[in-house]
Amino acid sequence: MQIIHLTYPIPEKLFSSKIVLALGFFDGVHRGHQQLIKVAKKEALDRKIPLVVMTFDRHPKEVYQGAKVTYIDSLDEKAYKMAQLGVDDLIVIHFNKQFCQLTAQEFVDNIVVKLQAEVVVAGFDYTYGPSDIANMKNLPQFAAGRFSIIEVPKQSYEGKKIGSTEIKRAVSEGEMPLAAELLGRPFVMSGKVGHGLRNGHKLGFPTANLVWDQDKIVPKIGVYATKTKLNGQWYESMTSVGYNVTINKGKKILIESNLFGFDQEAYDQEMIIEWYQYTRGEIKFASLAELKKQMEQDKEEIERYFAQSKN
Repeated sequence: MQIIHLTYPIPEKLFSSKIVLALGFFDGVHRGHQQLIKVAKKEALDRKIPLVVMTFDRHPKEVYQGAKVTYIDSLDEKAYKMAQLGVDDLIVIHFNKQFCQLTAQEFVDNIVVKLQAEVVVAGFDYTYGPSDIANMKNLPQFAAGRFSIIEVPKQSYEGKKIGSTEIKRAVSEGEMPLAAELLGRPFVMSGKVGHGLRNGHKLGFPTANLVWDQDKIVPKIGVYATKTKLNGQWYESMTSVGYNVTINKGKKILIESNLFGFDQEAYDQEMIIEWYQYTRGEIKFASLAELKKQMEQDKEEIERYFAQSKN
């Protein structure tokens, strides 16, 4: 899959053929998004033309409202998921003030038509400007017969719309099974292994410290059953999200993963954590001996969790 970064105005003849164009922000590439891309992929295969997904480098709210936005996925994580779904090209538009001032008609004329879209696939609630005008109901009027439109209906779980807001709430409250159900896979954080204080080594539980994208949603403070990938291999692991209050004064949130069966130096290597189950909150212990005892219990509990999940 090719990733194409564009700033408005976009170039002519970016593609050598007509395309199926899927529109959305796609944060999390959750089950609702997966259904949309599945519909778009089938259309592309039937027509024997590429499937192109268009997204933005940041949420429109950051420009429209100046809001601070947290994300389920980094751009790299989003791109990886898109590639897994069979997307041929991922366009990432730089969302700036010039772009957000486009009228609905200009968006269609100068983006969709210019990209040579033969079919546009988008969710029922997709907007491309003010929602009372730039909505799916009015898209045929702006399209004026120049491309076909497929509107994908709402995807629900237990009567509620599957959306990034509910997924972020689940992650921030430690409800990892619910997050996984809505995402269609476990919640993931990726980054590099940073340099820590090596306190885990002193306790017999060496940890890999994740350096992650600071715009990303962070799970609730506590200890989790996780799986962590290092050196191209997955390990069952226990991961702490917290301030390390027993050892440190705790001013900065740390994400530290103890990989079962792994005890090597891995600084600056790529690291991926899949989150499965919240096991307990952060506790300030009276001594390092008490902390070590608790960590032994945590490991046993998490090993049992993974053993039972295999049955």
